[in-house]
Amino acid sequence: MHYLRLSVLCALAVITWPLDSAATLFAPNWNDMHTKHRWNAIPGKWESIGQPPVGTTIDLRIALKPHREHALTDAIYEVSNPKHPKYGAYLSKEQVARLVAPHSHTLKLVESWLGHHGVAPSNVSTSHGGNWLTVTGVPVSKANDLLGASYLLYRYAGTNETILRTDSYALPAVLHVHVQTVAPTTHFGSPLTPRKRPRGHRGRAAAALSTRDVLVTPAVLRSLYNSMTYQPAATEQNMIGVTGFLGQYVGDEDLEDFMRLYRSDANDPTFLVVDINDSEYDPNKPGEEANLNMQYTQGIAWPTPHVFYSVGGLPREFVPDSYTLVTNNDPFLEWLEVMISLDDVPQTISTSYGGDEQNFPPDHAMSLCELFKQLGARGVSILFASGDGGVGGTSSGRDCKKNDGSGIVQFQPVFPATCPWVTSVGGTMERSPEIAAPLSSGGFSNVFKRPVYQTEAVLGFFQQLGNQHSGLYNGSSRGFPDLAAQAVGFVVVIDDELEIMEGTSCSTPVLAGIISLLNDYQLSKNRPALGFLNPWLYGIASQGFNDITSGSNPGCDTDGFSAVPGWDPVTGLGTPDFQRLLQRLPVPIAAPVSTN
Repeated sequence: MHYLRLSVLCALAVITWPLDSAATLFAPNWNDMHTKHRWNAIPGKWESIGQPPVGTTIDLRIALKPHREHALTDAIYEVSNPKHPKYGAYLSKEQVARLVAPHSHTLKLVESWLGHHGVAPSNVSTSHGGNWLTVTGVPVSKANDLLGASYLLYRYAGTNETILRTDSYALPAVLHVHVQTVAPTTHFGSPLTPRKRPRGHRGRAAAALSTRDVLVTPAVLRSLYNSMTYQPAATEQNMIGVTGFLGQYVGDEDLEDFMRLYRSDANDPTFLVVDINDSEYDPNKPGEEANLNMQYTQGIAWPTPHVFYSVGGLPREFVPDSYTLVTNNDPFLEWLEVMISLDDVPQTISTSYGGDEQNFPPDHAMSLCELFKQLGARGVSILFASGDGGVGGTSSGRDCKKNDGSGIVQFQPVFPATCPWVTSVGGTMERSPEIAAPLSSGGFSNVFKRPVYQTEAVLGFFQQLGNQHSGLYNGSSRGFPDLAAQAVGFVVVIDDELEIMEGTSCSTPVLAGIISLLNDYQLSKNRPALGFLNPWLYGIASQGFNDITSGSNPGCDTDGFSAVPGWDPVTGLGTPDFQRLLQRLPVPIAAPVSTN
């Protein structure tokens, strides 16, 4: 098998600012600092190991608020609502850039602030549209002054993973209405994979499995979800993307073996590798997560072209004599920065990573979510795994305690699955009928408000729920997941061996494959791809799913939520029926021409 490889670097335009004239025009009190975010207790198992070496520098990213606050939201609903005349008229990256651009006054204030602290214009660059600024090579001592921070080195307990973070940061009062967030500051978490591997389920043959196990393969899924007979016809236009974080790489020989065993009609399965942020992609070091994701999107959607985004950004081991620590990476942000800079983006993207929402500072989570919104407005369907801890969030968040030091128990939602601009995927198991998998994370965000597209569905669930679990969740917010698929008993080839895996990172590539086939059909009929899915899903597509009405997602010493008729925060709207969904695909009122 052969694969292509690209290395992607974000091109950043250098801003030349007349700092002296800006200082004359604006004379705010830069010493009037107000806290932007503060932790009462450091989240997770991070522990301080002291000051960084003298001379250590950090690159800061600053998210600026757009001049037109609701412009992008209005635009994405217009192009994603099948009943709107603009449905399918997706935006170009230039059009998105204009919608998210900050006000000129915002730029002048920020330039004055940076100039006040002696930041040279040559160290400041802007990402697409000027919505994010990057300030490179900032000495840690100067970053502390800029942000009223106290940067320290933190190590994750039991590992050598080290990051440079602060437990709080502040901005001058005048900047709070102009700046959404600054990174890296108080975001400690790196992307966590909601993947499970049952013990004792690895061997060279399926005979190693218990007779009680029900194996899942592409043939099983294609039959169960009614896509077996569909033959992709728009492979020159359609593409599906798969993300890999945390040093996860796809084994190309493993993919060949998997497809030979479980998709024998597939000839020479290939994929493009895009290297982001120096991921050091190595197909000779296959990872469970990467193999699972690629094997099942290929198993469902072949021969649709695939691209694998290999994203660097792991915390690195601390080297005492190092003065340039590569410890300030945010892999989600690194990936998104590249994606919004591309002229052409895959119509469907599958991502099986996330972490407990409470470990993401709210402003940081909102800023990332806005970037997902940008991709949605450009016609991209983004699917995220909901997590594997039931109402306890990720598999690492089982104690369910709030991380504000209060010790209060609360159901733990998972981000980015809670972002309203992505489609979140839960898990099921068994067949005839399918039931909710207990591992399927689901619930309600504590950061994002309930979007209008799911109001009716969520209120219908609350009528059935009554007062159960009152006080353990936020009933006025975004509910997740949106959809579900099989999540238990997946056969995966890893390093020339068979392994059985489970989790919502199994169900997510399956759903992504199904969505990619639907996009293929749309494109073959000269219609636009489905783009941001949720307005369609909760509207005319809602009857194209198999409603899951039994099972629950226990956690936090409770039975969790139950799957009920209609939408529920365990399996969403249900599992897909490809043929029924084909009958519910949107046809634009007009004939929009996609700019993506």
